[in-house]
Amino acid sequence: MDRVFSALAAAGIGAYEASFTALDAYRGAEKGPIRFVLAACGLQDLAAALDGLRYPGLPFADAALDLDAKSSLGQDRNSVSTCYFRCVESIAEAERAAYAQLELLRDPKRDVFLDPRGVYPSLRGKKLERPVIIRIGAAGDGAETELFETAVLLSRQDYELDEAEEPPLPPARFEPEAQRAMLSLILTGPSPWRGLEYLRSSGFVEAYWPELARLAGTGHSKEFHPEGDVWVHTMETFRHRKIPSLGLSLALLLHDSGKPVSEKTEGRQFDRHAEIGRSVAERFLSRLGFPRELIEAASFLIRYHMMPAALPRMPANRLAGIIDDPRFPVLLELYKCDELSTFRGPDGYYEACAAYKAWLKNSRNPYRSADGKKLARAYLERGLPL
Repeated sequence: MDRVFSALAAAGIGAYEASFTALDAYRGAEKGPIRFVLAACGLQDLAAALDGLRYPGLPFADAALDLDAKSSLGQDRNSVSTCYFRCVESIAEAERAAYAQLELLRDPKRDVFLDPRGVYPSLRGKKLERPVIIRIGAAGDGAETELFETAVLLSRQDYELDEAEEPPLPPARFEPEAQRAMLSLILTGPSPWRGLEYLRSSGFVEAYWPELARLAGTGHSKEFHPEGDVWVHTMETFRHRKIPSLGLSLALLLHDSGKPVSEKTEGRQFDRHAEIGRSVAERFLSRLGFPRELIEAASFLIRYHMMPAALPRMPANRLAGIIDDPRFPVLLELYKCDELSTFRGPDGYYEACAAYKAWLKNSRNPYRSADGKKLARAYLERGLPL
């Protein structure tokens, strides 16, 4: 992002972090993989200053710039995938947001916050405050932006909605790119379940994400999942997540997406749900336009999310190509969240970690096999009898 602001400054364009980006900075939260910038210039000036600009036709952006983000697994959770720009003649003429909290600006050059509309008192409050008295009760103009802003704010901040308000009806059209941006910001916030529950209560999930809507009402065995149905279980997994990376979070969201469409067989309530879930997730993420590398990472995690439970008892020949995959530590993190959400405790996770650590140790030892057995050549090289 530094090079973006440097390029704009070199062109004499005033640019400010805006919307969720400015609010995250003000409240000390990690900025999301999607960034928002208010540029005090015309669209043609912005295009002249930045190479690779595109025009997505979204209600919250005049232009977009895709950045070279790393894979959103592990520790690179601060990588930026897309920056959205709104162009205005002056910051005083910017369009009003659905909530006052989103009208704060930050000048990255001077590292100061700007409050052109006097919203400061609302920033430290508990309630989401509207800058103008307006309610969008139908699926018309503005419903997309309101759903987007509300769901993301609930996920990224601890503000509360007015209990008297009801979510707007889902808009008749919600572009896949807007869905991707919204989901990315929701999942990388500290409380994704708040935004997702809001979207479900509005009817948005059923209208646009039927793969997720099916999770609600798909019952679990109370013996193994006392927390509730598949939707409740999925929301619970986020409460145990320590790393808010997008790749891990997408896998958590979709790890049981195969259960509603899997078949019950003798001894298995959701037979092959991991394999089925991988296909469901790939179609869902592709429809929203997530990058191929991220889809493949989430697909790997979903396909093998049951494996760590059996890791301490699996023979080494069945682990080849999986346990040595660089994404395996993230798979263990997913397993931990999955286990803790069922109230079973961390013992299974600790056992899997111990088995993984032993495998790493043995795989580097030329005198032992991956499962820890001594190799005959070690005896021969030392002149010892077999």
